[in-house]
Amino acid sequence: MPLSRRTLLAAAAPLGLGGTLAASGCFAPDEAGAGRLVLANALTPAAGLSPHSEDAFLLARWGVAETLVDLDDDGQPVPRLALEWTRADDTAWDLVLRDGVRCHDGTVLDAAAAAAALTAAARAAAVPRVIDGVGLTAEALDDRTLRVRTETPDPVLLQRLSSPYLAILAAGAYSGGAVDPVGRATGPFAITESSTTGVVLERHDDYWGEPAAMTGYRADYVPDAATRVAALRSGEAHVIEAVPYAQIANLDDSRLQDAPTGRTVSLYLNTQGPLADPALRAAVAAAVDPAPIVDDIYEGRADAPEGLFGPALAWAADHRPHTLPDPAAPAGEALSFATYSNRAELPEALTVLAAQLQDAGFAVTTEVREYNDIEPDMLAGAFDLFLMSRSVVQDSGDAYTYLHSDFTSGGAFNVSQLADPAVDAAVAAVATAADRHSAVLDAEAAVLATVAVVPVAHERLVTGVAQGVRDVASDPRERRIITAATAIE
Repeated sequence: MPLSRRTLLAAAAPLGLGGTLAASGCFAPDEAGAGRLVLANALTPAAGLSPHSEDAFLLARWGVAETLVDLDDDGQPVPRLALEWTRADDTAWDLVLRDGVRCHDGTVLDAAAAAAALTAAARAAAVPRVIDGVGLTAEALDDRTLRVRTETPDPVLLQRLSSPYLAILAAGAYSGGAVDPVGRATGPFAITESSTTGVVLERHDDYWGEPAAMTGYRADYVPDAATRVAALRSGEAHVIEAVPYAQIANLDDSRLQDAPTGRTVSLYLNTQGPLADPALRAAVAAAVDPAPIVDDIYEGRADAPEGLFGPALAWAADHRPHTLPDPAAPAGEALSFATYSNRAELPEALTVLAAQLQDAGFAVTTEVREYNDIEPDMLAGAFDLFLMSRSVVQDSGDAYTYLHSDFTSGGAFNVSQLADPAVDAAVAAVATAADRHSAVLDAEAAVLATVAVVPVAHERLVTGVAQGVRDVASDPRERRIITAATAIE
């Protein structure tokens, strides 16, 4: 049965400064200086803060690392470290860098350093999924002009270059295959101390843009959601990621920032194990009832599933019809079902879904771990079912990269282990389509018809912000939280 509201609320009771909260990832109160803002992050680093891993999003949310281009509200590229760009030929773009961008280590960013940063990403042991398979290369044409090329024409190359995975660091960040961004990025804040519990950041006084309003702040790793809420209540944290939906009614509205997001909670079905039969996968889909999850667990602050793409993406409203296979009759098939604990709603949703599947005739065992611990098993296909909250436009700002990485035969994030020629063809068609949004929705229909994934809910982004803190970003792509404009009284 799902956890009760009372159980969840009790779990989030305020904690003492010297007790569980400190053990869960917070520094002692005086380590970063009195009066400084403290951010409580939901995730801990997976790869020593390498931008070639999920840690890239920590660097972006802290205002530490930057990319060549940014995206506007419509997902179109706008200047960041690069001021302008032109298409050199079908497979290459030339980008002109800003003049005088100084890195945290004092070096001036030039085209050679930018090319080296992109080359390091393309040659990483685990190539970031945003460029996996595109054959990206980069070279400096002169001090400020960078040429970026792909093996075949890529209509979303500029959008890919906005991904935090492709952050541009100083040349000294790359050594012997390792990447160390500490003191070597370009953003308004520089990391000056890094430990297993968090980082200390100071204002980068030579920043090329508007100087940061704060002299510095601290970011702590607090994966336990109840502990993050307790930190906000007690004043130990001023900004917290991923406020648990069960706690929303018990926090003052003035402490909450709520924004639509391109994040969908989905049930991924392993197509290579006991659920290899599409008819049995259809039985799983038929057993899933999202209503108690949307209405109760998410306290009405999520939307019922419309498909892979939710209402935050206006262009996705015209979903294509698709037909599922006729469901088989479950006969006690044993299914392993897992999720991660970093998002407080997922374990509870797993409990609800597991009960629904058991009622339908499946035998279900469940497992919950922290994301960094469970991700390797998830990608290796160790589970028959996996419940995940996934941003469908986070990697590049364009849905094509999500479809390619998650659902094609060669996708780097293919949790469902899907290998379907019709899906591969539909996703490939997006790359050259004149009407990209229409082609994306066609590919969405092809994916859903395989029953490799069952959408459960479209999330909203809820951030906790203490009184006296202003200009904390609510980014639908979840790439920004602390910016140069963020300040605390």
